[in-house]
Amino acid sequence: MRKTIFDLFAKSPFGPLQDHMRKVMECVRLVPELFQALEKEDEEKFEYLVEQIKKAEHEADVIKNHIRGDLPKTIFTPVDRTDLLDILRFQDRISDVAEDVGVLLSMRHLPFPEKIRKQFWDFMEQVMATVEQFSRISEELDELMEASFGGAEAGKVTEMIDNLGQEEHKADVKQYQLVKNILTLEDEIGSVNVILWMKVLEAVGNIANGAEKTGNRIRMFIFK
Repeated sequence: MRKTIFDLFAKSPFGPLQDHMRKVMECVRLVPELFQALEKEDEEKFEYLVEQIKKAEHEADVIKNHIRGDLPKTIFTPVDRTDLLDILRFQDRISDVAEDVGVLLSMRHLPFPEKIRKQFWDFMEQVMATVEQFSRISEELDELMEASFGGAEAGKVTEMIDNLGQEEHKADVKQYQLVKNILTLEDEIGSVNVILWMKVLEAVGNIANGAEKTGNRIRMFIFK
């Protein structure tokens, strides 16, 4: 039976990308739990969560490598292969930095000063709101392709990406304010812990940054 171009397109390249993002989100959603264990000084739970984050990040890498190996090199693909690999690379970085958070927190016993806890949780909530917004965008990719990256669906996704940028900006503002307060605690927690907190906050913030960058890469499909 003669195959049509439609038959070659039948398997959506976005399905595996969405599977990868779901595993990335599994990794990222463990990060707030990690800080809860730190706050409660629950070392057993903390170590367990560090290992779970590493496991989820590794599983995301396995999916990533399968996508890279299985993605057709033929020109008969609904979207450019390089564009898909760019999105994969950007969203993979989100789980990488989530793992970085666990690694940094494991370097030494890091005090969690009472003075910053409420502000920190406001920041963490905003970071998670940002990455959850990108997760919703990822789930729209099949519909976006079916709409040929145009029409009402393209408008919907563009608006979602605009909102993603706004959420990431809110995270940046909260991170800046939190860093300013951390710098005032040197006498209380010591300069080494201040530096480590700065690195931890940078890594947490990069989860939101990575979500925004991946969303903006998807925007290029619409306006290409």
